[in-house]
Amino acid sequence: MERRNERAGPKYVERIHPLIRVHPATGWKSLFVNRAMTVSIVGLDKAESDLILNYLFDVYERNVDIQVRFRWTPGASALWDNRITIHVASWDYEGTEPRHGTRVTALAEKPFFDHNAPTRREALGFKNATAGGGV
Repeated sequence: MERRNERAGPKYVERIHPLIRVHPATGWKSLFVNRAMTVSIVGLDKAESDLILNYLFDVYERNVDIQVRFRWTPGASALWDNRITIHVASWDYEGTEPRHGTRVTALAEKPFFDHNAPTRREALGFKNATAGGGV
């Protein structure tokens, strides 16, 4: 939407950002992909990009600790950080009132990557699951 003219309608804007970003509040690395918004990986041909992205989408969509699970009730509100959490509407609400949602997004934040930033597991002291540890 054009900020100075909300009647102008949606406007396509191309964005390029890292697949792994550092969250500005926690300082932790996080996966930053979304099936609806991430189109390709810069520098890879379509087949390579699609293969890797589909794997990452699958990881993201099946990993419940990075998903919002919220049961709607009349008058309920939910708030989450879209920079590190995905959400999908679940059709578990049988109330007579329609659901209403408002998305709030921070502007002017440029996603960045820092190789030295810790992962959430590292920051919280969990052993690496691939090294025989676990959560």
